Amino acid sequence: TLSSSSAASDVYKRQVPGRRLKAAELERLQRVRDLMFEQMHQPLTVAYLCAAVGLNEFKLKQGLREHYHTTPQRMLLEIRMGHAHRLLEGGCQVAQAAYQVGYRFPGNFSAAFTRFYGKPPKSVFGPRR
Repeated sequence: TLSSSSAASDVYKRQVPGRRLKAAELERLQRVRDLMFEQMHQPLTVAYLCAAVGLNEFKLKQGLREHYHTTPQRMLLEIRMGHAHRLLEGGCQVAQAAYQVGYRFPGNFSAAFTRFYGKPPKSVFGPRR
């Protein structure tokens, strides 16, 4: 897991050494990452991301693994949890943070947050608005 909530966005700006990706593949992978940030509140699937950027499932998963050293599901989870952490630090209520990062049920969000950070979302509350 990430120790800092801002690290979630930073980790996906770095390339992991490996096979050289073609420029077009790299642009598509960066677009996948951008879509995850822009649409994290939506139920994003691998099939949707593939269709949105014009990559097949194999190329998407292989590219994310080689370029960002992660899976599509893990990348989305880290993006969502990092954003949720920042929202909570800013005083956002747990249920509102859950909805804003794509969880329909706050209980599911709380369980995922606790698994990810090792502490419940209530423990992160910043100044109340």
